[in-house]
Amino acid sequence: MPSITSPSLVAFWLACAAPIAALAQAPVPDARAAKSAPAKPIVVAAVASPAAAPPMQAQLEAIIAWIAKNFDLPANAAAPSVRFATPEAIAVFRYTGRLSRAPEDVARLPAGHREVVAAYDGARSTIYLPEGWSGRTPVEQSMLVHEMVHHLQKTAGLKFACPAASEKMAYAAQDAWLKRYGRDLARDFDIDAFTLLVTTSCGL
Repeated sequence: MPSITSPSLVAFWLACAAPIAALAQAPVPDARAAKSAPAKPIVVAAVASPAAAPPMQAQLEAIIAWIAKNFDLPANAAAPSVRFATPEAIAVFRYTGRLSRAPEDVARLPAGHREVVAAYDGARSTIYLPEGWSGRTPVEQSMLVHEMVHHLQKTAGLKFACPAASEKMAYAAQDAWLKRYGRDLARDFDIDAFTLLVTTSCGL
């Protein structure tokens, strides 16, 4: 994993810090505002995009502040660790609780399972993002927002009837983040209203 303190990554994320921090202060727009004036994407054209650059503390804290302001979760939570893994390893973790890319573990994944793009390990307070993630697009940022919600749910000590129930707020926050840029879960992640209902309901 790249070092979070390497000069090139520090320069990259310092360049990103101001626009992301500004977003943290902005409320979730209503549907009419999202349609009429989508937010400008965060772009750092002058800085080369490093491969899988982990978000710095300032970016994590900015996302925590935005979630806390809009979804009534704790703003004083310590930021989680962020690690990168292959999509296969993240999928194995999602279904087994074990981060592994061993062929025998990948072969045991449920047939026809939905793609797993990121995951949160509550026991280790760690977010797993896919290798190659840079955080330069609203879609990639939304993945971090989703998993950060789970981190804040854990920090707040929230209890749910089943793991699926905890996904309702996480998807709501992710969708709200995407809507800031005129995007949504259906377009970018193939998650429509019915899929969302099944994914966030116990026993379905």
